[in-house]
Amino acid sequence: MRFVQPEDAAYVRNLAALWAVDPELAERIECTEPEAAYRVEASKAGPPTLAVENAPGRWVYLHSRHHPADEGRRLAEPADTDQHVVFYVHGFGLGYHVEALFERASSEAVLCVFEADLTVLRLAMEARDLSAVISSRRLLIFTTADKADLLVRLTRHSAMITLGTETLVHSPSYQRHKEFHDQITVWLEEFASYFQTGMNTLVLNGRRTAENIARNLGWYVATPGLQRLRDRYPKAPAVIVSAGPSLRKNKHLLKRADGKAVIIAVQTTLQPLLELGVRPHFVTSLDYHDICTRFFEKLPADLRTELVAEPKASSAIFGLHPGPLTILGNEFADNLLREMRLDQEKARIQAGATVAHLAYYLAEHLGCDPIIFVGQDLGFSDGLCYTPGTSYEDVWRPELSRFCTLEMKQWEQIVRDRHILRKIPDYAGRPMYTEERLFTYLQQFERDFARTDRKVIDATEGGALKRGAEAMTLADALDRYCARELPRVADDYPPPRWERVADVAACLRNRRSEAAEVEAISRETLPLLEEVRDHIEDQARVNRAIAKIDALRARMNGLGPCYDLILQLTQLSEMNRFQQDRRIAASRVGAAERQRRQVGRDVANVRAMADAAAEFQKLMGDVIDRLEAGRGVAA
Repeated sequence: MRFVQPEDAAYVRNLAALWAVDPELAERIECTEPEAAYRVEASKAGPPTLAVENAPGRWVYLHSRHHPADEGRRLAEPADTDQHVVFYVHGFGLGYHVEALFERASSEAVLCVFEADLTVLRLAMEARDLSAVISSRRLLIFTTADKADLLVRLTRHSAMITLGTETLVHSPSYQRHKEFHDQITVWLEEFASYFQTGMNTLVLNGRRTAENIARNLGWYVATPGLQRLRDRYPKAPAVIVSAGPSLRKNKHLLKRADGKAVIIAVQTTLQPLLELGVRPHFVTSLDYHDICTRFFEKLPADLRTELVAEPKASSAIFGLHPGPLTILGNEFADNLLREMRLDQEKARIQAGATVAHLAYYLAEHLGCDPIIFVGQDLGFSDGLCYTPGTSYEDVWRPELSRFCTLEMKQWEQIVRDRHILRKIPDYAGRPMYTEERLFTYLQQFERDFARTDRKVIDATEGGALKRGAEAMTLADALDRYCARELPRVADDYPPPRWERVADVAACLRNRRSEAAEVEAISRETLPLLEEVRDHIEDQARVNRAIAKIDALRARMNGLGPCYDLILQLTQLSEMNRFQQDRRIAASRVGAAERQRRQVGRDVANVRAMADAAAEFQKLMGDVIDRLEAGRGVAA
């Protein structure tokens, strides 16, 4: 009968809530039997406290024996709940400090609790009713030092993490499992850097990405989409060739993969592979800078390597590449041309941070398994940043002399970034250097490997340790997985359809007209918002202005699709709006002050939208002129 609980028991309520939000943890807690080394007892004030026997006869209390609830409130009190919406809590105990923080924080705040002792969690569920905190879905409990799980679960909150986080440490819990909490702390710092880099990239490159996609629309509509390649090579091995320093060790073995594996080259390695006598099936590109053209110069006219590129890539490479060209489906491009309904023929895959990420997602799209990485160092192996023989050496060649060697130029490249260097374990567990950008790429790969159903093999024979990938030599990987010939695949690449360019220009004229209306509404709204902001105490005046704003908002709602396109040109103001929204929600100011802050936020946002709409019209006009002049299409 000890397993029978009354219906109003705290344990029943807590586990019912936990099964709904985290069934895996709920099952593990239910399977945990409390031990004699744990003792829940009443405190002097009444609420329960918890003692743990760390050594024979040596009991340590995780909470005050007198007023545990007051102690929990004091621990949570210093947290800046007006500025932060993500909190890291080391140690759960019986949850007093977690509950106190939950009550103080905003309704959007996320509490990430790290607790390695399942027995403590079990006793907390039995001793106290925490069902309101659990059922809010704003409490995340981590019980194992699993980096992949931590990254996957935190990624959905990455935007809020970039606003800043705060850490609360429940000292008795931390000291009991110090190694666990120390490791979690290191990973949280790494993820903060990763998320911030991703956010900065989105903001800084948003405008350039939109401009390149718009200027590549001729190529986009004329060339085939990725859907024809779905599961083209089911269960066949893929070899992804990157340009890391370790490629010099084993690139000579890649000839053995010819005809027995799908070879996917990143753009940097295409020419070096051709010089080796290896013709990749695919090459990937996504960089928007014209400097990438050097990777596609002097290619043989009969090359049948298919270029798979994102539409944001430099259009110069599309004209240089002599082989087939496939451009990934893209939401921004499809929405610009929504009358053409291209989303039904342009397949999309996950956007890649690098050409190597794109190559990996392409291998998954092709149905390949296993996926073998070569030359994917993600760090500076042997004091080098690139494998010898790539096009980077052509750029450095005019500076070379007996006083300036290629090795010196490689080292200069590394030292230039010394302020962002960090040490990480290499594939054999030894320390090596990488830098912040490469480190974020490693984090994305580890996230991808954690959620894939494909076997991933790191045959780089150097570089960073990649969790989720099995390390082996390239020779062993080829012997084990690339022993059979690939099935024959028909060459079904269709001819480009340049006649569709006229439809592109017609769509862009519509978008330009819609953007002009967005700009007009925004500029008409601005003085009304300023009137509300400046006269917030005069409710009659404010209400009249709001009535006019509501009419303008209704007009803007009818332009929603174009409004969303224009946002691509104003990512910085959108990030600022997001930050202000979260901080306004977290603040505990009065209603009038809250409204003033909200209107001030709206004034800045509408002004940015008006300016972006004007720039969008100019961009549309520029692309229309290019298309009508025959630029941005094949010669």
